[in-house]
Amino acid sequence: MTNTPTMRPYGRHLLICTGGTCAESECGAALAARVPALLGERHRLRNPERVKCSIVDCLGVCDGGPIAVVYPDGVWYHHVDDALLERIVSEHLLEGRPVEEAVFHRLYPSGQEPAYAPVLRGDAGSFGQAVPAPDAPAVQASGTQLASTPEQRARRAEARQRHLKKGLVIVNTGNGKGKTTAALGILMRASGRKLRLGGIQFFKHENANFGELRTAKELGIDLVPMGDGFTWTSRDLDTTQAKALHGWEVAQQRIASGDYDIFLLDEFTYTTHFGWLDAGAVVAWLSAHKPPMLHLIITGRDAPAELIAYADLVTEMREVKHPLKDQGIRAQPGVEF
Repeated sequence: MTNTPTMRPYGRHLLICTGGTCAESECGAALAARVPALLGERHRLRNPERVKCSIVDCLGVCDGGPIAVVYPDGVWYHHVDDALLERIVSEHLLEGRPVEEAVFHRLYPSGQEPAYAPVLRGDAGSFGQAVPAPDAPAVQASGTQLASTPEQRARRAEARQRHLKKGLVIVNTGNGKGKTTAALGILMRASGRKLRLGGIQFFKHENANFGELRTAKELGIDLVPMGDGFTWTSRDLDTTQAKALHGWEVAQQRIASGDYDIFLLDEFTYTTHFGWLDAGAVVAWLSAHKPPMLHLIITGRDAPAELIAYADLVTEMREVKHPLKDQGIRAQPGVEF
């Protein structure tokens, strides 16, 4: 057998059902969208200590939903709501103690579940040093390495040979600064390649003249603000919503037009987070109408699970320090606007 896949060494993995008949699919998707925030730093750890959450189409129970499963423990939960999810994350995923009163099925007897992955392999990590297992293979230290591993070199060689290209869906999300900044960096780079560039800024005021808009005009980038300021400055949220929905209509026309090589939907995730647009419907439209070679960049906090699953590249910006919060320094020209 060729092209045998390699397993990424996650720790625990939470699966949440969205495809059964026992609960609305939106319930499971909403639960999964909460997990990264509940996991906090553990969600951002390098493998193998990272804890992963995925939505699955159907777990085959179809009763008592939403259903959630924790692997490798093989522990199944029923009737999962927000309160139970918080306990599953804090007690089971992070502490290794199943929430017994909500468990309805086990693959292994209580207390005999497979060892948590880092302990099983003897990996050392930032949440405590595990005791190496006898004869355990050496684990490469995390962080940037001076030299590539054989697996990395083989992966790059295969990619060169296959020479695959496609229009990527790129999502910049998370609570840290830099989502729009990173997207604008791609547009600047692509301008140097003479690509056709455009975008919609969903919440920046339609009369805004920020630094990126001035630069976009000079570079011939068709970047258009279509909002009335962000929600906390809005005098009429109904108007804010209407402008954002109009921005999506304009974006649909421009995405489907074939006139662009790269298109930016800046701060678009808020339209789904606030419930103004259905994330599943957005992904379905993009799947049907986005030109195959168009690179689409989407920014904003709280990216929905459906969009993350659909995207090719997802980056989560994590705040470590911030000048406003830590020093009381307000936004400054050229850095924030």
